[in-house]
Amino acid sequence: MRRPLVALLSLAFAACSGTPPSTTGGTTGTGDGSSGGCCDGGGSSGSTGGSTSGGSTSSGGSTGSGGMTSGGSSGGTGGGCTSCPSGFSCGTANGIPVCRNDQTDIPKFTHVFVIMMENTSYSSLQGATAPYLQGLEKTAATSSAYSGVTDPSLPNYIALTSGDTQGIGCDCYPAGQGGACDLSTCSNIFFTNSCNCGGMTVTHLGDQLDGAGLSWRAYAESMGATCNVSEKSPYAPRHVPFLYYQDVLGPASVCNAHVVDYGNLAGDLGGGSFPAFAFLTPNLDHDMHGTGLLQSDTDVTNGDAWLSKNVPPILASAAYTSGGIVFIVWDEGDTSLSPGPVPFYVLSPLAKQGGYASKVTANHYSLLATIEDGLGLSRLGKAASAQPLADFFPAN
Repeated sequence: MRRPLVALLSLAFAACSGTPPSTTGGTTGTGDGSSGGCCDGGGSSGSTGGSTSGGSTSSGGSTGSGGMTSGGSSGGTGGGCTSCPSGFSCGTANGIPVCRNDQTDIPKFTHVFVIMMENTSYSSLQGATAPYLQGLEKTAATSSAYSGVTDPSLPNYIALTSGDTQGIGCDCYPAGQGGACDLSTCSNIFFTNSCNCGGMTVTHLGDQLDGAGLSWRAYAESMGATCNVSEKSPYAPRHVPFLYYQDVLGPASVCNAHVVDYGNLAGDLGGGSFPAFAFLTPNLDHDMHGTGLLQSDTDVTNGDAWLSKNVPPILASAAYTSGGIVFIVWDEGDTSLSPGPVPFYVLSPLAKQGGYASKVTANHYSLLATIEDGLGLSRLGKAASAQPLADFFPAN
């Protein structure tokens, strides 16, 4: 239901893992994801590698595997960038040697973290009590012109991970059948569009990562049992987009490897085998959505406090300091039928810092395009025509 109303320092080294460009079909997701050269300038160790168990087959024909293995990007010492995988060329970002995308100049990311918050407009956050985020506005990069793509929540999550809303018009449950939204299929019955949920067979970002031999995981707070599809507050499966794709939800071994409780994050961060892509979902108490009928100031404050505790360990991890990037993004605005603008934060040793504020119009397709360009993947759906977030990165 709609809720109307209402640090960082750049660390001085990075390496780029050389993963080849992905296709959306016909490839097998094996290997450690580190072939193809790297930037030689204070290299990193422990980049994530391929998957070891499972085996999901996407509608595009790619077979991936679950789990994670440490890959080891081959950094090195001394000079600058010496070699890059196909589609990238040596360059720098904030003086750090890094491979950059030949077409869009997006730096090559070693690890991508997406933290998806809920139902907060840019203007609402500006007047709220959110000291941590307000501090990031002075040290990181932000946007005043970033928006969701539709309303309500779920289709925004699907758009960000597949390049299209896929015809979803309500907050339907992962196991819900298609057809009209009602109390048996949706948590939100105020939108009467088609649900179109349950076992989607479209190609999604997880398929692309599998095909490129890159590991990935979705971490959902209060999920409890791995791959849980049952809604029980404060856990909301509608905020875990990978549960809606049949090649993830169907095979238990695949889902159990890729969609896990948030409690697994700390161990993965410290274990030397963090995935190349991580999707982080706070629960309803912490995502600024809240569990009540209306969003309250407390919901915003609780979300800010959660970020203040959970983002710093990411920023201190090798997955981040070795050329990683964190995107903190909201699904949609907090006024009825308003996709934005919403708050948006970019944190990376490779990104602009010091309070850079973008005014370039962008949305979830822009973010998906940026992630794909930075990981050497092809573009999905409407991301193909979207402008990536190039202005968030310093010139080469």
